[in-house]
Amino acid sequence: MTTLITKTITKICIPLVSLFSISLLLAGHNNPGGGFIGGVMFASVISLTYVVFGLKYTKSFFNPSWDKLFGIGLLLASLTAFGAIVFGHNFFRSAVEFIEIPFYGEIELASASLFDIGVYFVVIGTLLHIFKNVGEDK
Repeated sequence: MTTLITKTITKICIPLVSLFSISLLLAGHNNPGGGFIGGVMFASVISLTYVVFGLKYTKSFFNPSWDKLFGIGLLLASLTAFGAIVFGHNFFRSAVEFIEIPFYGEIELASASLFDIGVYFVVIGTLLHIFKNVGEDK
């Protein structure tokens, strides 16, 4: 049984940690962070929800197929790694393009970001699939 304080703090933490997770993901190819630690942060907030509110309650409004998310992430990361070969470059070579956005400035688009997103999905899918299977009553 959890207390009202625990449930309230969890409801506050869910959006904050989710946004921090995405921030880590987006900063990862140039700064500390990336797909792995961003995925761990997101999986931790979802697992906190499982622990505080229970698996049955959480599944009533949020029940994605975590193994499919793992597959999508693995496919995206693999295609990013092998995509360089299609364009005549070495395996895992990152391409970088700079684009100008009006009123914002120049931003960098790197293929390493797609790889980080794939890793992000793989980590989330793996950890939450494990947590869900361990937590289910059979």
